[in-house]
Amino acid sequence: MELNNILGKISDFTKDFGEKLLKELTTAIANNKLTDASKVELQNKTRDIIKSHGEVYEVKNRGVYKYSLDSEYEELQKGMYLGQEKGFYILDDQGNLRYDEELNKTINSEINLEKSSILKKQQKELDEFRKEGETYIVDELGDDERYAYLTRKSDGKEMQDFNISDELYDKIKENNKTGNQTELTWNGKEYVI
Repeated sequence: MELNNILGKISDFTKDFGEKLLKELTTAIANNKLTDASKVELQNKTRDIIKSHGEVYEVKNRGVYKYSLDSEYEELQKGMYLGQEKGFYILDDQGNLRYDEELNKTINSEINLEKSSILKKQQKELDEFRKEGETYIVDELGDDERYAYLTRKSDGKEMQDFNISDELYDKIKENNKTGNQTELTWNGKEYVI
């Protein structure tokens, strides 16, 4: 085989492998839930990531948002770009928005890596928050998502936790109807009433 043929096959393999890995990472990240605090952190990091690529325009939520190092997150004319594909754009020489596929891949990859890092940090914090035999007070229960804001009784530390089974969620909800404050105990695997 010729060297160019071999290098071509290696290039195709690494490209396919990289795309498959990125897809798996994206799916894994989508299946994990971020606490409210982690969502805010990711939102701020996302803005920084986009800004680091110079002047970038993002089409989303029926609007166009401009990011650059010298300006804040700014919304541009909404109606002007309706129908544009969601994603990241740059301005061409005529001042029109041009979808940049490579820029989209790069930014989305960086955002996914940041989200993965935040999820790992969040998990570590939750693992440290949950202590076997410790009692927790339920401060708030999620409506759309099944989570609870908990306060550890021993030191007042607060945390949002998604490790709430459907059964426990329903028990807490019933208990809240009576006006009683719900207390949970971490048994090493899950919360119990």
